[in-house]
Amino acid sequence: MPSRYSFRLVFVAISILCLFASCSPAQKIEKAVANPSAVTKLNLSRSGLSKLPPTIQKLENLEELILFKNRIDSLPPWIGQLGKLKKLVISSNRLRAIPPEIGQLEKLEYLAVKFNEMDSLPSEIGQLKNLKYLDLQYNNLEKLPQEIGDLESLEFIYLNHNQLYAIPPEIGQLSNLKQLHIGRNFLSFLPVEIGLLNNLNELDIAGSGPLL
Repeated sequence: MPSRYSFRLVFVAISILCLFASCSPAQKIEKAVANPSAVTKLNLSRSGLSKLPPTIQKLENLEELILFKNRIDSLPPWIGQLGKLKKLVISSNRLRAIPPEIGQLEKLEYLAVKFNEMDSLPSEIGQLKNLKYLDLQYNNLEKLPQEIGDLESLEFIYLNHNQLYAIPPEIGQLSNLKQLHIGRNFLSFLPVEIGLLNNLNELDIAGSGPLL
């Protein structure tokens, strides 16, 4: 019986063949789900997608999903079923919101959603207890949910180039935070709770206006 490693090699070979044969994203995914349990990484960057193909749900062992530079404007609720997902990149799309089901991704460590059109975050984002890296640059965020302070493993957060007028005091609960990037917003003050971030070694507030 072929090993899981063999299936991975087959999938890589199929991907290379698809590259030269100009396979559509749907064809690439169809090849992947031929043995869904063997697929741990899926890169569909620059594939012209406007929505996530539902067949991705079958990839029960998926750990990395890369969707960079497509035309996706929403994530389906079933995204929360990808329980082993550790890395999700959906930067440079047309996302207006993240569904609350994102909170079900308990193993997620890396979330990049920069260059989209979001104006808010769901409170459920605070359920991502293993999240270490969060990139939300170049969106239209006006505020952050107070649950942002529940991201106990967070080390890096990028919020540059949004429309934030304030940072919630709960930011001071992020005891593992090393870098906080909040430049190019509309901040008039910083919460005193930032002083509680004992592991913080980089604070970027460039271009955020006069701070009190």
